[in-house]
Amino acid sequence: MVTLIVSDIFGHTPNLNAFAEELDSKVIICSPYTNFQTSVGQTEKQAYDLFIATMGHDGYASKVKEVLIHEQPDFIIGFSAGAVAAWRALAATPLKRVQKMIGFYPGQIRNYTNLRPRCHVDLYFPHKETHFDISPVISQLKTVSGVQCIRTRYSHGFMNALSQNFNKYAYLHYTNLCDQEVVVVQDSLANHQVEVTL
Repeated sequence: MVTLIVSDIFGHTPNLNAFAEELDSKVIICSPYTNFQTSVGQTEKQAYDLFIATMGHDGYASKVKEVLIHEQPDFIIGFSAGAVAAWRALAATPLKRVQKMIGFYPGQIRNYTNLRPRCHVDLYFPHKETHFDISPVISQLKTVSGVQCIRTRYSHGFMNALSQNFNKYAYLHYTNLCDQEVVVVQDSLANHQVEVTL
C-alpha cells in the first residue's frame, strides 16, 4: 500500500517526515519545492509568498496530478494548500486506485467546491478561517457524495509544528486517526484482492 502525503506551504520538513514515520505504510511526500526544508525558519507569510512565487496553487495541483499518475497511491493525506491541490488533482485524474483522501484545513477549497474527486474524502476544517466564513463552504461540500466535513475546535495549521497554530494534542489525535485510516485502506485492499482471486 502507498500513502501520498501532500505538504502545505512549508514543504517537506523534518516535522512532516516525523508524521510520515507514524504511518504503517510506504509513504511518498509531495512538496511544492524541489529542496527539502525550503520554508523552515520562515514566518507563515514568508512561506506563503515563497509558495506563490515558486509554484502557486495551479502549479501545485498540476504537480500533484503528475505524482498521482506516476505513483498511483491508495491513500492521500493533504495539508492546507496540499489538501486543495490533491482535491483538484483527484477530480482531474481518472484513477480509481485511490481509496481515500484526508485533507486538513483546505481553505482554498472554497474556490473548487464544484469539483468531484473520485474517492471518499474526509475534510478537517479549523473552527474558523480569518479570510472567509467556512460555514457555507462546509454546507456546500456536505452535499457531495462521499465527502465528509468535520469542523474541529483547532486553528488553521494545527498539524504543523512550524505553524503558530500548532496544537500537539490535535497533532497526536489526528496522526493516530490517519494511521487508523491506513489500516482501514489496507484491509479494504486485502479484501478486494481476495474477492478478485476467488
